[in-house]
Amino acid sequence: MRRAVIRSVAAGLLALLVSAFPAAWLAFAEQPRQAQQPDGDEFSDRDREFLFTIRFANLWEIPMGDLAAQRGNSENVREVGRTINADHKQLNVQIEELAQQFGVDLPDAPKANHQQWMDEISAATGDEFDRVFANRLRAAHGTVFGLIAEVRAGTRNDTIREFATSANTVVMKHMTILEGTGHVTAEGLFSEASARSADNPENTLGGSDLALAGILGVFVVGATLGLVRGFSKGGTA
Repeated sequence: MRRAVIRSVAAGLLALLVSAFPAAWLAFAEQPRQAQQPDGDEFSDRDREFLFTIRFANLWEIPMGDLAAQRGNSENVREVGRTINADHKQLNVQIEELAQQFGVDLPDAPKANHQQWMDEISAATGDEFDRVFANRLRAAHGTVFGLIAEVRAGTRNDTIREFATSANTVVMKHMTILEGTGHVTAEGLFSEASARSADNPENTLGGSDLALAGILGVFVVGATLGLVRGFSKGGTA
């Protein structure tokens, strides 16, 4: 009888711990599996997001670069359009090769907000065209630049890191030449523009979450041992 009670109490406490912090225990359980993956081979959700982000950028910036090359009000803007068009076509070739290598299905149409920017740029004329084109593309490149930096610094995949390095160079170049048009305003630098599609930091377990799970685990183990000793001292039932 005594042993049955002890087993029931221990099982109940363990179930309480797991149900209270399932995500934290899942994170603990997955740590060894992640650690066993060879360096340079791991392909993460952030790496996948990176490929999607560059693909989305290509889908709307290639046609807008071509449009600027044709309709830019100044030769400077027309040259910027030609450069952006050519560079993103090259990035698109690389993205498709990487997607095939890692088994990623890439989107084939711009996001809704990208289509809105395309419509806005296409509707503008003259100097207004140059202004809208420069500001929309500069804002978008600024946001993509942040993600590229994160991937370049944190990816465990050697191939993705190499591509992030080259993409970083291209995006920096584009930000610089867009600013060089003289049309980029503070709004263009700090716009809400974003090509990112899957970044949800609020769903990521931080160090405090794992620490809390660890502390609670120690507490439950201690409480269980205490109950076992208490029942043991009470004698045989």
